[in-house]
Amino acid sequence: MINIIILLVILGYSAWVLVRFLRKSRQGACAGCSSSKSCSGCAASSMNEDHAKIKKSI
Repeated sequence: MINIIILLVILGYSAWVLVRFLRKSRQGACAGCSSSKSCSGCAASSMNEDHAKIKKSI
């Protein structure tokens, strides 16, 4: 009985981690980053994306 409970816990946690990973990967590398607001690399890439959007609209 305990083996089944342990197996369900492991499978549930694995499914939760997989779903969380997929959601963050759809947002992009920096959007899914937990420190995207304070990371200089993320701030620079978001500025580049904004600049690219402005160029396309012109």
